[in-house]
Amino acid sequence: MKKRNLIIGSILAGTIGVAGMAHACGGPGGGYRGAHDSHGGERMMHVMKKLDLTQEQREAVRAIKRDSRDQMEAKRDEMFDIRQALQKQASAETYDAAKVRELADARAKIMADITVKRMQTMQEIRKHLTAEQLARLDDMKERRFNRGGF
Repeated sequence: MKKRNLIIGSILAGTIGVAGMAHACGGPGGGYRGAHDSHGGERMMHVMKKLDLTQEQREAVRAIKRDSRDQMEAKRDEMFDIRQALQKQASAETYDAAKVRELADARAKIMADITVKRMQTMQEIRKHLTAEQLARLDDMKERRFNRGGF
C-alpha cells in the first residue's frame, strides 16, 4: 500500500511539475504570467490596435491593465508558493491527502480569483469603448472563439 501511494505521489508530482512548467513557460494552454505580461497581454494590445482607439482610450486601457497587472502579481506569487508546497508533498515520505486537498483548493480559489479579475478588467475596458468598437470587439472574440482559440 505504501509503495502504491509512493508511485501515485510520484506520478502526481511529475504531472504537476510538468504542467506547472509548461504553464509558466507559455506552453500549450500556458503562459501563466497573467493576462497582461505574456502572450495574453500582447494579444489584447493587438486587438486594441484593431479597434482604432483614441489617445484617451489608449491611456485609459493602459491604466486599467497596469492596475490589473499589479494585482495579478500577488496572485502569481501565491500560485508559485502553492506549486512549491505541492511539489514538497509529492516527494514527502508520507502522503498527506488532507494537505494536498487544502493546497489544491487554495490553487482553485486563486485560479477563480484570476478569472474574476480578468473579466472585471475586460468590463472596465469595455466601458471606455464606443458602440462601434464594442461591436467589432465582440465580433473578433466570436470569430476567435469559434476557431477554438479562446
